[in-house]
Amino acid sequence: MSGLSSFAPHLGAALGAGLMLAASLAFNAGAGGADAPPRAANEPAASVFELRTAAPAPASAEEAPQAVAAAPDEPGQAVRDAAVEGAPRLAVIMDDIADLSAARRALALPMPVTLSVLPYADDAPDIAALVTAAGGELFIHLPMEPVGLDDPGPYALTKALDAGALAARLNFALARTPGAVGFNNHMGSRMTADRAAMDAVFAAMDERWAGLVFVDSLTHPGSQAASAAEAAGLAALKRDVFLDHDRDPVAIDAQIEAALRQALETGQAIAIAHPRPETFEALEGLAARAEAAGVRIVTVRALSND
Repeated sequence: MSGLSSFAPHLGAALGAGLMLAASLAFNAGAGGADAPPRAANEPAASVFELRTAAPAPASAEEAPQAVAAAPDEPGQAVRDAAVEGAPRLAVIMDDIADLSAARRALALPMPVTLSVLPYADDAPDIAALVTAAGGELFIHLPMEPVGLDDPGPYALTKALDAGALAARLNFALARTPGAVGFNNHMGSRMTADRAAMDAVFAAMDERWAGLVFVDSLTHPGSQAASAAEAAGLAALKRDVFLDHDRDPVAIDAQIEAALRQALETGQAIAIAHPRPETFEALEGLAARAEAAGVRIVTVRALSND
């Protein structure tokens, strides 16, 4: 009984805070409701902050994150943890990792980043060891045949290869990146748009690939890669936003905004970036920016576990 009586003041405070929060949410919902003036045609799209405050409430109490009463010595911590756990999520893949300096800089970012390593790079095994030792998430950036004359690099998967040649190149990629937990395509606009070619790729994979996550980089709008991966029994996801197709800092900033908005609107998003100075500079501030927007930065594998 003494324990319950000592907890009562804290419970009362928590209930009071909850009532204040409910009132605040009701005010925000009213401010963004049907009486809000329509957005002009030339007005920018809603920012991630507008989306967060104007988001509709869950349809029922069962759909809302369940807050747990905080312990007296950690007021509000359980409630904050529950809010973070249910937050929209964004994963960032850093493609084209080919040297140790790029890997170190990516690992030093103040947030989790999935490093996708080109298996033919001279430093690939050392990068894999570095990422694994640092507790980072390692992907294979698997070269595939593109449309046009761009060179995807040595040992790329192409439509002309038979099953044995595909298997040999897949084995090469695995051997060069020990510890990888997933993979995504490097280039591959021609390969991924052909369902029969992608079925052949996944059929050539042995049991070592079974537990890996596949992310379709969506280098072709008609890509069949994710559906082929799912049919082969792999966990498959798709890229939502390229952050730095345009290297201008203003353009990168706009793409970061788009990635955060996508996460808020759909619950999760995957963004792909590249190891460029402009991109690293922009990503230095992403963790704080995501927190302010109510988005949690996670690894790709965390998304695939849903």
